[in-house]
Amino acid sequence: MLLKTDVEGLFLRELRMDDLEGFYSWQNDPEIAKYYAFTRLPRTREEARGALESIVAGGRGDSVHLAVARNAHAPDDQFLGVMSLKNISALDRHAEFAAVIASAREMGKGYGRAASVRMIRYGFDTLNLRKIYLSILSDNERTIHLYETIGFRREGIFRQHVFNDGKYEDLVWYSLFPEELRD
Repeated sequence: MLLKTDVEGLFLRELRMDDLEGFYSWQNDPEIAKYYAFTRLPRTREEARGALESIVAGGRGDSVHLAVARNAHAPDDQFLGVMSLKNISALDRHAEFAAVIASAREMGKGYGRAASVRMIRYGFDTLNLRKIYLSILSDNERTIHLYETIGFRREGIFRQHVFNDGKYEDLVWYSLFPEELRD
């Protein structure tokens, strides 16, 4: 699968084992990991390899994980991050969205927005989802702003839900319906 984004040369493609370095690196980069509840504890290279192997092998049938890559047609394309739709419910027609740009120096260039919009479009148009939801740590103002500009609406807050960096943080939940998406 290869999904073109609105940014020239930026694509979503299937994850491969040769993405391991990029896939592993951000999970232990404190400048990136601090924004995610699931990267609060360091992960070994072997743990990252096992997770990536599971995804590449087909993993759970209720998830789609795609690499964000520049120049995806080239054999030496540049891995930039991961976009995911998880906990897909065909019956309820909803899924949880997760995204990461794996390098702090690649953030702020519009890649995350373009890749997020493309993955969300895939969820609505191809997977026939009616609702996509996500959670964000409350102090991650940059990501909250991004998803609000895409059209996500705040649904609620799990107060003091995540213990992160020595303090409890709220987890903010957002959702989006197809008619609300702002490309």
